Amino acid sequence: MGLFRKKEKKLNAFMRHGLPLVFAVAWAPMVWMLLAAVLGPVMERLFSSWQPIVAVLVALTALVTGGLSVMFRRFGLKIFGEKSA
Repeated sequence: MGLFRKKEKKLNAFMRHGLPLVFAVAWAPMVWMLLAAVLGPVMERLFSSWQPIVAVLVALTALVTGGLSVMFRRFGLKIFGEKSA
């Protein structure tokens, strides 16, 4: 019984901490492409070089992906009834 509880505890820890990281890594390229498609033409007119555009896209992608991760974690805790994160 001790091994089973330990394994279940490790799985719960991964689901709580590791799964949002997997989510962020998987969705970051899609968020990048969406932001590049929407904001790319506008930023191309503002900046004369591609380096600032990429820097802005990296920052926005990190912010959006992090925000989505936090949002899904909060909704997941509300749906599945856990009290603390």
